[in-house]
Amino acid sequence: MEPKAGQPTFIRQRFLLSFLRQLKESVSATDLQKLIFLNVIREGSNYYEFVPYKFGSYSFRLAEDLDILHRDGFISRHIDQGSTKYRAVGDHPVEKRHQICSKRGNELIRLAYREYPYYAMKSEIIDRLFSGEELKQIRQIQHSYTHNEQVLFTIGYEGKSLEAFLNTLILKDVRLLCDVRRNPLSRKFGFSKKKLQGITNTLGIKYRHIPDLGIAANLRGSLNSEPDYKRLFHDYAVSLADKHSSLDEVLELLEQHTRIALMCYELDPRMCHRHVVSDYLARRHQIKSGDL
Repeated sequence: MEPKAGQPTFIRQRFLLSFLRQLKESVSATDLQKLIFLNVIREGSNYYEFVPYKFGSYSFRLAEDLDILHRDGFISRHIDQGSTKYRAVGDHPVEKRHQICSKRGNELIRLAYREYPYYAMKSEIIDRLFSGEELKQIRQIQHSYTHNEQVLFTIGYEGKSLEAFLNTLILKDVRLLCDVRRNPLSRKFGFSKKKLQGITNTLGIKYRHIPDLGIAANLRGSLNSEPDYKRLFHDYAVSLADKHSSLDEVLELLEQHTRIALMCYELDPRMCHRHVVSDYLARRHQIKSGDL
């Protein structure tokens, strides 16, 4: 592959490319996730955020950027003994020296788990890496994030990265995400239906889309003041009397999964119709509710 001239589009991608150039040798996808994770925490940067995943800390945005850098010719990708490995293409000077841990493989993962055990809570390989008291401590941490109280939450993704959004769900032990957008598409990374459903499922969080509980886009197009929103939500609350099937579905999901979250876009639940659904069900069925 011929080295690509110029620089990637985004600052975080330029950081990632610089990091790979400093490594010089090929690095596995799993090791790279851990190395970047340790780097951003230790250097206090915000290039990437991470969630607990199958092999520990993982950034979906980082994985996406690796695909983009490979597509654009900045890095190479190959399979070696079943492992995907990456390497920067070309002989470029490293503009900034990054803190890069010298460990690799299981030793690197163990280090990350020991220092930041929250990110080990969904790991599928803990039993291979730890035993005895260390394994017991990690299991206790996993258990500490389990909650059995039934709660109907609401959550919006405005102003949040995908990883921050997912961590909020994980920390509250949300087991099903109920999407109440009429049209579940977004230009924001990770929040369109197909992508979001695939990602939440890998984290053990179910996904359900109930478009009947959404509000048509044309009804939101002329909202310019607080009275406009109050009128919209009043009309929407009245319409819930005709949405028995969809509301019953939410109740059934809550009964099955104990902790679920109604999801839409707006950060402030009072500016979103999801609070109308939550208030309606909480009032009529004595359900505990809360906003995330």
